Amino acid sequence: MNKLGIYFGPQTINLVETRNKRPINNIQIPLLAITGPKLSQEKVPEELKLATLLKDKLMASKIEAKEAAVILSGRDLIIRTFDMPILPKEELASAVNFEVKKYIPFKLEDLIYDFQRNPDKTNRKNYILFVGIKKEALAKYFSVLEQSGLKIEAIEYSAFSIVRLLNLANVREKGIIAFAGIDLVENDEANFVVLESGFPLFSRDITLISASQGEITGIGEDQSGRAMERLKRELHISLDYYNRKFPNKKINKMVFIMDENYQADLEILVKEIGLNIQFIDASKYFIDKTIPFSLAFIKAYSGSLLEVNTGIRINLLSVKERALKKTSVLQPVEAVLITGIKTHFMVAVASLFICALVFFFGLYRILPLKKELENTINLRPHVSTVNQDASYEKLSNLYSEYKYKVTTLDNLIKNRFYLTSLLDLLPRLLPQGMWLTDLSFESIREENKIKLILEGMVYLDDNSKELELLNNFLANLKKDPALIKYFTEIGIASIDTKQIEKDTMTHFVILIQNYKGQ
Repeated sequence: MNKLGIYFGPQTINLVETRNKRPINNIQIPLLAITGPKLSQEKVPEELKLATLLKDKLMASKIEAKEAAVILSGRDLIIRTFDMPILPKEELASAVNFEVKKYIPFKLEDLIYDFQRNPDKTNRKNYILFVGIKKEALAKYFSVLEQSGLKIEAIEYSAFSIVRLLNLANVREKGIIAFAGIDLVENDEANFVVLESGFPLFSRDITLISASQGEITGIGEDQSGRAMERLKRELHISLDYYNRKFPNKKINKMVFIMDENYQADLEILVKEIGLNIQFIDASKYFIDKTIPFSLAFIKAYSGSLLEVNTGIRINLLSVKERALKKTSVLQPVEAVLITGIKTHFMVAVASLFICALVFFFGLYRILPLKKELENTINLRPHVSTVNQDASYEKLSNLYSEYKYKVTTLDNLIKNRFYLTSLLDLLPRLLPQGMWLTDLSFESIREENKIKLILEGMVYLDDNSKELELLNNFLANLKKDPALIKYFTEIGIASIDTKQIEKDTMTHFVILIQNYKGQ
């Protein structure tokens, strides 16, 4: 049976159809075919244009598969790893929902998400892998594939799909290994992932070639050289960040999936770091040896191999889809019941008689209680703002409303929160070379909490100095009396690099939260 993997990358969409784990069809669609300058002036929605283009490509290539694994790049997903105490299985989901709010800048209600735990019994911890996607983004992919005549079989993060290629290459060592999928020619994001016995501890997406540096494919040797230099810096940053987060979990080996023409330069770098190294030749798993190296192709190909078990069970199929599957399972049972009722007419009549008997007996028993309830209502004092015939539920709601109003007024008087002093201290604490690009404030009244999210950039033309400046700024925030008066948690939510014109800058998001309610 044919399998289909579709990778939605930053610049291209790749479709790979396989049979017996061998690719038999390969389609690459540049996104400029949908979002180009001329096409952007058209009033046709991009989703409809993409669905039409996909449908035409599927027909032209005579692709037989009707279900597809959707492989997404990191820009569409929220991926976090964190540890928690070991809890009973029935309490784990609610505990994860509570804990993950510390690490994401979105409301859980806006996400479709899944998680997987990896228990560490020695240290009495659960390592949690959390993957989420915004509901509107997921709805877009469902809409595109449905209009294309395809059904979604699975939704995966592209870096986790590549783990299947590691399994095919028999890279299944116990312990901790890191792997990187790298393409220095095509404009696709590189992936850096650390696995502990197959479980992802850490992942990071790296953009090596900005859209302004060249066309989507065929970048050229000069751009590849610049991409290699940036890759070396980014590998250092990724390894440093991982070692700070997991100081007791040392990496034993580094595995690369990349074009063999660029392996020599990278091998020297990794050996200087002191890691064992292994390169995987992806082409030996393809029938056509002439297929040029393409990381986007490999991601779509790996996604089509759903039968290859990686141990990563994250699958972002929506709750609605799962509910529809459950409903379809129940339908044959209902059909059997209806057939049985028609066959055994006497049983149906007896059942109706018993139901009627129970109903009238219950009515007889409830009449005295109903009369007593009417007398109690008549004894109620008359209040102009409350209907005398109001039910207990209505009275409870009124009581809750008045109590809420009183509590709100008390909070307005007692728990006033002044932003003036906080907004005044931020420019005083900001060092030279750092600036804020966004500031958002959120008050969670039900939990008596507030959140302050700072987003900004650091530029010193030296990544290590930029990280040091960011850490100093974070330390100053944690020591400021005006902040710690209201907040108990100040930390970095995310950190990455961005290319702005020809300069590489450090981009950060700092999350300040947990209102004490003084």
